[in-house]
Amino acid sequence: MASRIQQRFADLDTPDDLTDEDEIWVLIRFSLVVSRVVLFIAIIAISEIMESYFLYNLSMAIWSLIIGIPLFILISMGILFGDRLMDNGKNKSVETTVLRPIRERL
Repeated sequence: MASRIQQRFADLDTPDDLTDEDEIWVLIRFSLVVSRVVLFIAIIAISEIMESYFLYNLSMAIWSLIIGIPLFILISMGILFGDRLMDNGKNKSVETTVLRPIRERL
């Protein structure tokens, strides 16, 4: 067990191969994920707490859904779009198929 802990500390000393752009995206992605979780909890809390308050003949619970669900979708789309944008071909598989296979032997 001690060797596993030492190995983990040794792994911390090795530099990661992230560029500055990747590190910035990791921070932005983390903040988007946290804000999405906070938004989800806020939608539920406002829906439950402010059910008896009305604004423009709609309850605040309905308003929280009207505003919260599109925001949740937009944040999710931002995360997905950013992941695709920052992928930059890192996970592309190597094409090993032959485009023109030999149909008959000579």
